[in-house]
Amino acid sequence: MNTTVAYMQAVTERYKSLGYAPYRWFRAEDPPPWQPLAKSLATARIGMLSTAGAYVVGQVAYHYKDDTSIRMIPVSTPDKDLRFAHVTENFLVDARRDPGCVFPLRAMLALVAEGLIGEPPAAFLSCMGGVYSQRQVRDALAPALCSAFKAQQVDAVLLVPMCPVCHQSACLIARHLESNGIPTMCLGSAHDILASGCPPRATFVNYPLGHTSGKPFDPADQIEIVRNALEGLETLSRPGEIRFLPNQWDASGEWQQEAARTRGADTRRPRDGTPQFQCEADRAAAGF
Repeated sequence: MNTTVAYMQAVTERYKSLGYAPYRWFRAEDPPPWQPLAKSLATARIGMLSTAGAYVVGQVAYHYKDDTSIRMIPVSTPDKDLRFAHVTENFLVDARRDPGCVFPLRAMLALVAEGLIGEPPAAFLSCMGGVYSQRQVRDALAPALCSAFKAQQVDAVLLVPMCPVCHQSACLIARHLESNGIPTMCLGSAHDILASGCPPRATFVNYPLGHTSGKPFDPADQIEIVRNALEGLETLSRPGEIRFLPNQWDASGEWQQEAARTRGADTRRPRDGTPQFQCEADRAAAGF
């Protein structure tokens, strides 16, 4: 089944059913900025940003009121020390069992070992991309990420969004990075939001939200998806192009029907400034 989920419409209808004002999605009116990769992929230092709210045990978790802070995740971090805090926690069920679904640290390191990309920076970056304020993304989050990536002296950045609003944030961040000289690739699973936000380059995988970089406990799938996305840094040449990957979640298409449903209660956590640790032990480890 090759259809894609209309997430913007589904979210709009869901908010309406819950009595909220319609969410105003970002719709790009101008072509995206474009920065070519200045060296071969095999010699390039590739940075990575996941918007799934990853943090390491000992770090402070994210809060859910448009948190624009970032975390540095050392590339030596074992999966057992990775945690997630995100306003749309329903998309994190598999990621909390296998972080590679949305934070492809292992896939990136495997591709370094394979020789596809050069040596990585000391840390990959994380943020809580469910920032509803586009102004906060533009004025706070994107500039902070740009400064962090420039300090790492990366040659390009892979962005891995998770939820619908994360995809919007990733588009805004990519456009900001590219306008400041850093080539980007958005790897996403919400095609309509990528098309609306028009990042400089994008790779689309038709998987459920929460599985942007692959199926849980399937390292081969995760490596394949990330490899194909990174290769697009060299092969995509038209600003705003979105490459479709052939990977399929399953043959039934049932997940797409479920993803498009708009009924049900609001299951989001309260949007306040309190860090939302994945577990109480993490709170103690961070000194809270």
